[in-house]
Amino acid sequence: MLLPFGEAVPLPRRAYVEPGFFELDRALFRASWHPVASEGELASPGSYAVADVAGERVVVVRGADLELAAFLDGCVHRGVLLFPDERGRVEGLSVTCPYHGLRYDLRGRPEPGSAPRVRVAAGAALRPARVASRFGFVFVCVEPSVPELDAWWGETPPWLERASTHALRLGRRVEHAVAANWKLCVDNFQESHHFTQVHPSLEHRTPWKRSTSVDLGGAFLGGTMELADDAETVSDSGELEGRPFVAGPDDRRLIHDALLVPGWLTSLQPDYLLSYRLVPLSEARTRVVSEIYFHAGAFTGSFDPSSVYSFWDRTNAEDRAICELQQRGLASPTFELGPYADVEDGVHAFDRRVAAFYQHALARGAR
Repeated sequence: MLLPFGEAVPLPRRAYVEPGFFELDRALFRASWHPVASEGELASPGSYAVADVAGERVVVVRGADLELAAFLDGCVHRGVLLFPDERGRVEGLSVTCPYHGLRYDLRGRPEPGSAPRVRVAAGAALRPARVASRFGFVFVCVEPSVPELDAWWGETPPWLERASTHALRLGRRVEHAVAANWKLCVDNFQESHHFTQVHPSLEHRTPWKRSTSVDLGGAFLGGTMELADDAETVSDSGELEGRPFVAGPDDRRLIHDALLVPGWLTSLQPDYLLSYRLVPLSEARTRVVSEIYFHAGAFTGSFDPSSVYSFWDRTNAEDRAICELQQRGLASPTFELGPYADVEDGVHAFDRRVAAFYQHALARGAR
């Protein structure tokens, strides 16, 4: 039974440490939409990006007609990867298998006669995935039965609707591994009362007692933080330093966080957008793709985002360390998590989404 906040208890320890629960988590990721790249990165014909979705290697590529296509990587002949790099641009608007020379167009269809000794069944093609664009980002889904993107995620965070998301340009992308279950990373994102202990710099810029949680009812969960009175933005300097706003006019004294369940964490700052994509690797290991986007108008000769980068390098390292300590504690077979704190309604909202999926998946498997 899914109990309301105040009566509910957290997910059991087993959900963070057992391989069986990790397989349920991979099923959840298969049944969801995930961001792959910004539209700006895939603007020109032949540009592509690759993402890991529940163990599937998904390629999104811009065709000569400027339409996007998505498919699973792996030649239909022997499964060799066609896109070994994570991002790039295909020259000549076709890609050739490096093993036996079978050539494909950018819709994933093999070209007859390109490898005369390779036999290809009629109608064979790279296995398709679904693709859609929203807020200047490109999303994919590998499960054909999942509803279309907007219907799947339900109500959209209004602050993203008001923001200049289509003017975003990537400033920096950094990947790192966390020796912790992906759900611990989300739980950490969903509450802020750890700021005083873990993030003194972040607490100074956005005091946790000025935070709220927002449940939008669908796949999106959200929250707000108020900027400290002496801060223009969240960075080491606390100053905009001439960067144009990304947030809408009514949102520039607030930080708006949005979690797209299961694995996309965003934080809309006045002048930039933080994006964290979680890739579960095992029950105790998660890859985090951390990106910082600025308004395209920020990229002038005087643009210097080092104060933003250094702030989040430190904060992300602090989160990584505390999540890893928690995972080590959960390894104890006799430990069970304590009750929710009275300010952990955002954690409960996320746990409730995950528990509902577990219940549905296990009931379906029992039939």
